[in-house]
Amino acid sequence: MDKEIKTKTADDKPQAAMEYPIIGKSRAVEQLIKQIHRLSKLRRDVVLIGEAGVGKGAVAKDIYACGKLPEENTPFMSINLSVLDDKELEAVLFGYDRGSEGLPYTTKRGLFEIANGGTVLIEEIEEASFRNQMKILNFMNERTSRRIGGTKNEPVDIRLIVTVKEDPNSLVQKRKLLADLVQKMSDFERVEIPPLRERPEDIPLLVKHFASELCAEIGIGELVIDINAIDVLVRQTWRENIRELKAVVDKSVLFSNGGRFMLPPELVDEKTEVVKMINNIANGQDFILDKSLDAIEKGIIERALSRFGNNQSKAAGFLGMTEQTLRYKLKRLSIASSRARP
Repeated sequence: MDKEIKTKTADDKPQAAMEYPIIGKSRAVEQLIKQIHRLSKLRRDVVLIGEAGVGKGAVAKDIYACGKLPEENTPFMSINLSVLDDKELEAVLFGYDRGSEGLPYTTKRGLFEIANGGTVLIEEIEEASFRNQMKILNFMNERTSRRIGGTKNEPVDIRLIVTVKEDPNSLVQKRKLLADLVQKMSDFERVEIPPLRERPEDIPLLVKHFASELCAEIGIGELVIDINAIDVLVRQTWRENIRELKAVVDKSVLFSNGGRFMLPPELVDEKTEVVKMINNIANGQDFILDKSLDAIEKGIIERALSRFGNNQSKAAGFLGMTEQTLRYKLKRLSIASSRARP
């Protein structure tokens, strides 16, 4: 099994371990790990830029965790701005004093006040209204927090980590971010996290890592992951990046049979299986013939059934086999009976 990247730091001081290890061997991952360790030593605000599912939240937690000494008890708090409405967000960030209109008859400290001395992660800041973006900008400038209904500005010492899904300047053009907020964020340390499709060499390591994690969690032994399955996964576009890959790997582990890692049916296509099998033979690569042939045969049968509205008689005739043979193959290849009626 490939080894995970081992990281080193420039100094000799003991470094806290990453809370969420960054898995990969690509140059992009190596640079990302170096940035995490460098930023963990600095009390600088950070903006993380990357598509959905690339792991921005994990990178933020690693920046915090790697810079924290074991005896320290500095808080780390996070908020995702896409899940709160306008008034809820203001109340969560800044809190409210007892008797504030439209809020519970009590006093509650806001996130900024509670996290004083620590780190706050603000996820998807482009999802906040311009009104709340302005309030966040004012906080960035003044570093004070005033509760809703309150009269006193409380000074706070917080390191901010902010995430956006794309370049902040493009979000200004799309009228999703205030230009003044982006100008302020230009003073932040900038970390760009590449999408998975730009670092395919990391996918095999991620697949093995996620599969091992789930196997341990559900109490089964390590699965055999053959090169055919890895090849299929490397060729996917992964629009939701690591989050989507992990979901597919988890599903594949649950599909596993006989100690082998089994891809979900929707990822298996007989045409690509044929090309892949021929290429593997030509290149002298290892592959499992029976599994490749099964995948090809399963794809052909499923397409035939779909063409004839799941009519087994017509599909069998089209494929040049008896209905009895077809039913045997449906069972052997685990083609769901609900998809194949006589």
